[in-house]
Amino acid sequence: MKERLLFISAENPFPQDSGGKLRTGNILNILMMKYEVDLLTYRNPREQKPQESVPAFTMHEVERRMSYRKAMLRSLYKWRNCSYMSHADMDMHSEIIMLSKQNSYSHVFISHSLLGSCIDIVRGVLPEAVIITDAHNFESNLSAQLAQKKQGIAKLYFKLNAFWTRLDELKLMDKTNLLLTTSEQDGLSFKALSTKNSYKVHVIPNFIKIGDYRSKAEPEKEKWIILPGNMNYFPNVNAAVYFYRDIYPLIKAQVPEIKWYIVGRDVHPDVAALAEKDPSIVITGYVDSVADYVRRAQVVIAPLLEGSGTRLKILEAWALKTPVVSSTKGAEGLLYKHGSNIMIADDPVTFAGSVVQLLQDRKQGAMLAEQAHRTLMANYEADSVREKLLSLV
Repeated sequence: MKERLLFISAENPFPQDSGGKLRTGNILNILMMKYEVDLLTYRNPREQKPQESVPAFTMHEVERRMSYRKAMLRSLYKWRNCSYMSHADMDMHSEIIMLSKQNSYSHVFISHSLLGSCIDIVRGVLPEAVIITDAHNFESNLSAQLAQKKQGIAKLYFKLNAFWTRLDELKLMDKTNLLLTTSEQDGLSFKALSTKNSYKVHVIPNFIKIGDYRSKAEPEKEKWIILPGNMNYFPNVNAAVYFYRDIYPLIKAQVPEIKWYIVGRDVHPDVAALAEKDPSIVITGYVDSVADYVRRAQVVIAPLLEGSGTRLKILEAWALKTPVVSSTKGAEGLLYKHGSNIMIADDPVTFAGSVVQLLQDRKQGAMLAEQAHRTLMANYEADSVREKLLSLV
C-alpha cells in the first residue's frame, strides 16, 4: 500500500492554463506513481468540467478569503511578502491541521516558496514529516525587479516587500528539508542566500508531457505571432507593452498583413488597451487551449525584460514545433543555442529582424522548431525528470 502525501498549493492546478499550474499538475502526476496524494488548494472560481476520479488522489478545496488587498495590508504588520500566496496560511490553517491529524503524513509537498508560512502549521502537528518545497521562482529577486518599475510610495512599499521576501526565503531554507528550483540560476541564488542549507537545493526543471501536445491533424500555419501567458503577471504585461512600442511597428513595416495574438487569462488594462490602438492585435483572454493558437502561429515571442525561473511558454512552443524568438531573460535557465533551437534578440531591431526572418522563411522556422523539439525531448519531457524527482521525494 502506498504512503499518503499532503500536497499544498495556493494555485488550483486545474485547469492547467498557466505555467505555474502546468508545473504543479505535472509534478502531481509523477508523485501519484509513488504516493496516495491529498491535494489541499483553493476552490477554482472559474466554472470547469468535473475532474475525473483518479485512484490515489483526493482534492480538498478551501474558499479564498485572503484577497490581494488584504494580503498587502497584512504584509505590513507580518513583514511578509504581499502576494495572497504568502498569506494562504489564514485560509488553510484548520484544513492543514485536520488532514495532518487524520493521516499522519510522512511527506508534505509545498508547491511554491511563498507558502513557507504553512510549514510552521505542519510542523506543529507533524514534527517529523519530511517537507519538500518547490520554489517556482527566486521570489525576492522577482520582487526587487517589480520595485524598480514603481514610483513614489509604491516604490518604497515594494522595496520593503523585496526585503521581507528575502527574509521569508531565509526562514524557508532553515525549515524545509528539500528545496526544488526550476533552473540552475535559481538554485545558485538560493545556495548563496543560505550556504549552510545549500545541500537542500536540487534542480527539477520545468517539464511537460509530450502526449498532451500531440494532435491528429496539424493545422495550416497562419501569418500570426503569439505572446502566450498570464496577462496580469507583471513581466508579461511589461513585455507586451515593450513589444508593442518598440518592436511591433518594425515588423508591420515589412509584413503589413501580420496578426499579433496575445493569448492568456486575466488581461491587464495596459494590455487590453493595445488592441484598442491597433486592429491587427487580437487579445483572446482566457481560452481552453493555448496550444490551439500556438499550433497555427508561425512564431512565438518571449520579449521579457524581467522574470525568474524558466518559461513554460517556450517549452510548449518547442513541443508544438513553433519557432521561438526570445530575449535572453525570456530564455533564461533553458538549454539553448541561438540560431539552432531558438532566436535570441535583446534589442528591438534585432528582435524584429528575427521575427520577420522566420515569417518569410518557413523552411528555417521548421528547422529551428525541429531542433528545439529534440532539445525538449532530451531535457524537459516528463520521462527525463521522473526518476530524479521520485528519488528525492
